[in-house]
Amino acid sequence: MNTVWLGLGSNMGDRQSHIEAAVARLGEILADMQVAPIYDTKPLDYLNQSDFLNTVARGKTSLTPQKLLEKTRKIERSIGRKRTIEKGPRAIDIDILVYENICENYKIDPKNYLTIPHERMHARLFVLRPLLDIDSDLVDPRDGVPWSAKAEKITDQLVEPW
Repeated sequence: MNTVWLGLGSNMGDRQSHIEAAVARLGEILADMQVAPIYDTKPLDYLNQSDFLNTVARGKTSLTPQKLLEKTRKIERSIGRKRTIEKGPRAIDIDILVYENICENYKIDPKNYLTIPHERMHARLFVLRPLLDIDSDLVDPRDGVPWSAKAEKITDQLVEPW
């Protein structure tokens, strides 16, 4: 069994219910799951959208990264995720953040890759704060730097407990 950390976010409709539904469904595919507190956060990248609720879940799986991605996308669709605007509003978003100590790119289709660890998590406090609530000593497998040190460098993002 491999340990994985997943980021969850929602900014459409009943955000908390969407997070709770995703957590329940993830509990069907992850063993020993733990979920961090939920945070209220401002959007990044695409700013013309509502605030998000974000959290991180950790669990164990025997699924490959590609199979885990298939399962998480199926969960997203079941909760109402439609991919219309890149980085735009979404009922639910589930990202594979870290998968054991793997550092890899997986080609999903001609245009999409799964990058582990998530290629932008080092710059997203809405990911790092809940991640560190679960695993305060976790380090980035790419460079051995603690995620907490990376989080300390982010001073321009508002991440508030929900």
